[in-house]
Amino acid sequence: MSKLKIIFSSIILFLLSWTAAFAEVSIETSVSRSQLAVGEELTLDIIVSNADGSISQPTLPPIQGFSSYSQGHSQEISIINGKSSSQSIYSYVLIANEVGKKIIGPFEIKIGNKVFKVAPVEVEVTSDNPSAGANQPNAGFAQGPVVAPPPRAMPKDGITNQDIFVKTWLDKDDAFINEPVMLTYTIYTRLSAAYKGFEKEPVTTGFWVEDFPPDKTIRRTEQVLNGSRYVVADIRKMALFPTQAGVFTIDTGTVGTTVEIQNEQGFNSFFSSNIFGRQSPFPQSQFFSQVVSKMIPTDKVTLVVKALPEADKPAMFNGAVGDYRIESSIDKSEVEVGTPITFKVRISGEGNINTVQTPALPKMENFKIYDSSNSVNISKNRLVVEGEKVTETVLVPRKAGHFTIPQIEFSFYDYKANTYKTLQTSPHTLSVKPGSEPEETPTGSGVESVEQEDVSLTGRDIRYIKTIEDPNARARKPFYKSPFYWGLNVLLFLASVLFMFLASNRVDTRKAGQASRSRTSHRVAKAKLKKAAHFMKKDKAAEFFNEISKAVYGYFADKLGVSSQAVNVALIEQYVSDEIAPEILNQIKALFDALSMGRFAPTQTGDEEIKRIYRMADAVITNFEKVKLK
Repeated sequence: MSKLKIIFSSIILFLLSWTAAFAEVSIETSVSRSQLAVGEELTLDIIVSNADGSISQPTLPPIQGFSSYSQGHSQEISIINGKSSSQSIYSYVLIANEVGKKIIGPFEIKIGNKVFKVAPVEVEVTSDNPSAGANQPNAGFAQGPVVAPPPRAMPKDGITNQDIFVKTWLDKDDAFINEPVMLTYTIYTRLSAAYKGFEKEPVTTGFWVEDFPPDKTIRRTEQVLNGSRYVVADIRKMALFPTQAGVFTIDTGTVGTTVEIQNEQGFNSFFSSNIFGRQSPFPQSQFFSQVVSKMIPTDKVTLVVKALPEADKPAMFNGAVGDYRIESSIDKSEVEVGTPITFKVRISGEGNINTVQTPALPKMENFKIYDSSNSVNISKNRLVVEGEKVTETVLVPRKAGHFTIPQIEFSFYDYKANTYKTLQTSPHTLSVKPGSEPEETPTGSGVESVEQEDVSLTGRDIRYIKTIEDPNARARKPFYKSPFYWGLNVLLFLASVLFMFLASNRVDTRKAGQASRSRTSHRVAKAKLKKAAHFMKKDKAAEFFNEISKAVYGYFADKLGVSSQAVNVALIEQYVSDEIAPEILNQIKALFDALSMGRFAPTQTGDEEIKRIYRMADAVITNFEKVKLK
């Protein structure tokens, strides 16, 4: 009897544990946003939890006012404390085509032999905002309706270059040094695909690069090519600023994608012979969505870079190319002697604002002038690199009076008008009152005057020397006739020859050491850049700036044969030939400024800025290898 009780209790406990192991089936829908404008998109997720059978891929019926395509399917299975749960998420992208309140759904989904209804959701579609549309980078770019092809069976020959491919193109065939050139990557697909970034980054040696944000670049359309319908999207745009003249062939890299296809093997194909050696209990489904990776190599592009014209080039031109404005201001118009004032210069406009060099103030004898500080703000909202550079210089007046801070001139090359332009700031009047501190004389020898006094006789201190003739003194032979004198001269001559030989040997050794440092400087810097890239991927900002600073300053120290502490832009200018392009020196100065800011506040530097600084350092070191030294 007790044995039957034990068996019966075991059966009851088994049934209870079996029913507790699986929770009830639930289906819900969610949208990424409840309000959007025409041409914008939202993500619709159909979430199935704890399904007790195979799930058929939901098929969206036509939704009024929207175009749609599948974005993929993900699945999770977990077992916690003996309880198992599963979740399948089917994602779709919906693009709004009409204004009004829209109902998305209801939908039907089949699980096993049962059909479940999915609850509808309501969203509101508004018209385009005219003011916002004016700022859109591709306001004239054709949009929607965009319908991506649904997942389909794997082609017989696999995924080919006719199913999905990427075109790369430049917006111009030739450009001047420092003129922006747009490089665009456009993907064409007739499969349900997702862009996953770059497997291999483009090689942009010889260019300053500014990437545009993804939300400003990705625009979807559809096109028919050779009778096949493709979904087309610009997946990446970047502005290239050439740093030197020549013909450049750019390796545009490799694009990574994932492609969703229908596999007739079904869900059971994966579990038919699982790790437990048993057949899966789930029934066979007719189709199962499979996601595969696809790496797409891109074609190289060629650009002809022209040197800036020499005719009518202003004397103060420092390599700025674009369309700029300049203005200046002072924070005080009346001060006392010794009170600092801030002279601010703001340069704004379109172009590579990072490399723009602010003109220096002329020499002002009645003021102390302290080193300037720079701040750069870049905007890419209109698919144009633009922004402003603000330079602040501290001036301290030395004497009272009325002074004029003179105007400064700034020149740039306007590539659209094909001409040089020179702008001027306004002069500023400053009133300086006497202060509590004594005024400083701007010029003078710095030697205090000494009062002259009459010379008076205080005593007689002249004494006569008496000579005594010594009859016993013997006549001595002159020293220069002695053997000791000549022996000493021979020893000194031999010592001089030895010293000159050793000194010459030491100079040769030092020169050989400097030559060795110069030869290996590029290889050593590249190794340190690789280590900095490791810290960049690990999100270790402080370590990144420490290592990349070692790479940059160490490179110039080895290249010039000086200590890394002595490296600065002024020193580099002394070592390079006069033929160096101003853009390269501007890049070096911008890099040094960025490294200084990064070392001062590494945790406040964003990921994109760190990547930009890394690319900047790599470009500066590569470009400087071609510079001739004096």
